[in-house]
Amino acid sequence: MAVATQSRIPPDLMLNLQKGGIKLETERDDMLIASVPKEQLTEAVQHIRDELGGRFITSAGMDMRSLNGRFRVSQLFGLDADKTFLILFSDVDPLDAAIPTITGLIPGANWAEREVRDLIGVTPVGHPDLRRLVLPDDWPNNLYPLRKDFKVDERPPAAPENKVRINIPPKDASVLPIGPFFPTLEEPVFINLFVHGEEIVGMDYRGFYGHRGVEKLGDSDLTYQQVPYLAERICGI
Repeated sequence: MAVATQSRIPPDLMLNLQKGGIKLETERDDMLIASVPKEQLTEAVQHIRDELGGRFITSAGMDMRSLNGRFRVSQLFGLDADKTFLILFSDVDPLDAAIPTITGLIPGANWAEREVRDLIGVTPVGHPDLRRLVLPDDWPNNLYPLRKDFKVDERPPAAPENKVRINIPPKDASVLPIGPFFPTLEEPVFINLFVHGEEIVGMDYRGFYGHRGVEKLGDSDLTYQQVPYLAERICGI
């Protein structure tokens, strides 16, 4: 005989989610998994931020085409007052692989959205900086390594013409390059400081030179138990 379990999620939280146009899909202990059409994503995120006090953690992309014919982009929030995590996902048609950016509402989503674009190929429309972030400078265009149809042992031809361009420095600023190797940094990064004399007026960052595709290995060849060991060796944890 099945025993009914009482939800530990406060009723007012559930009601507030519905007010934001968010559809609850699954409840798991201290985690809510919910969905929203991508056309309503920015309104839902603003509701989570302003009305629920949601703390943005990260965005993540998945290739779900073998299951439902869609890509999926999820936003992970901490609802700290309710001691609850919220995963808000939107499914994306591969024929229109785009989703509204939330960087205008949450600046901390900038890199996470760029990483989803690099690895899955879903473009955050309206993002202020769509240069590649984690892919190598010579990676071919329109090739996304975390899509399921990209093989783990595939070696695409180099495309050095795709090297990431530097941002335009402010008027009359000098460019002071630092890196990509620097004795106090754990991995290579290349930083261009924009300076007026001794005053720093801007900068441009290019990192991820130590990125080795652990995600792809974990999605294909490695078991769940093997992934942490490889990640620790690469990251020097």
